[in-house]
Amino acid sequence: MPTSNPAQPACFRVKRTREVDVHARNLDAWDQDYVQTSPGVFQGQVRELFDGPLQAFEEVANCATSQHCRPWRGGVWLGLSVPEQPTGLRFMGRPVGGRELMISDGSEAFDLQVPAGYGLYGLVFDPRELLAHVCARDQAKATPARSPGVRLQTLTATQRFRLVGLLREVLRGLEADPGALAHEASRRSLREALMTVLADTLMPADQADAVTPRQQRRQDVVRRVRELVTEQPLEYLGVERLCSELHITRRTLQNCFQDSLGISPASYLRLVRLNAVRRELRSAPGERTIGDLAARWGFWHMGHFSQDYKALFGETPSHTRLET
Repeated sequence: MPTSNPAQPACFRVKRTREVDVHARNLDAWDQDYVQTSPGVFQGQVRELFDGPLQAFEEVANCATSQHCRPWRGGVWLGLSVPEQPTGLRFMGRPVGGRELMISDGSEAFDLQVPAGYGLYGLVFDPRELLAHVCARDQAKATPARSPGVRLQTLTATQRFRLVGLLREVLRGLEADPGALAHEASRRSLREALMTVLADTLMPADQADAVTPRQQRRQDVVRRVRELVTEQPLEYLGVERLCSELHITRRTLQNCFQDSLGISPASYLRLVRLNAVRRELRSAPGERTIGDLAARWGFWHMGHFSQDYKALFGETPSHTRLET
């Protein structure tokens, strides 16, 4: 479980990486797992402000990713697409438009499929701080916001423009002058600006569940498949075995993956295993042969494995090991 209301000195960081799993960890205090799902040499970047229980960030990558995410406990996450007109962005298996604000209160993990070349603006805040801000600003007792769970809110063009514009201004401004965070006055002014825009943007009455019960059941199947494969690397779990483990038909499994991820279960399993081999090549250089690591994750034909690996990551397994 991520840290509850992380307490640390205010800081701004820009983090770049060529590894998708490092990209997932570059967002402070989150519990995340990313799988690279489109070919290419991965390049990811995170611009991040962290000031107590307030986190603002912009995250982009050149390759598509399947993301399983959970913000720190007690924090409410808001996400918007980069750029404004996304094609292929999915939140909990549901296609999301550029003016749909994605919301999660951290009580459960959520899933994203982010297309190649796209990213997200994100903001995580303590809802108690927002409530106190509204009370002080309006000189009245505010109604507590509805617990969001995993939800969506459609923004007006003006709401998106104000929220994205401020996040962009904050992150670009701090990148140019991170020393501004050393001054209490500028930190207070920045937080005040963010809370004001948040108070004017979030409309609990306009929020709706991100998924229907049917979509949630399909998302749960996909999530369980991910857990089975990653928790049991020595057990080869093919499509037939997974159907047996989950007590569902092959057609149901296929529909769950197509609806949630837009790819077949067999393709997804191959991507997860290729990403797992890459992680082990980087984390345990020289401890096992490449062939042994590949076989551990179910790749018995080294020629096919090497071709698939290079097609996805843009380099050979041996090059990955040499670079570690």
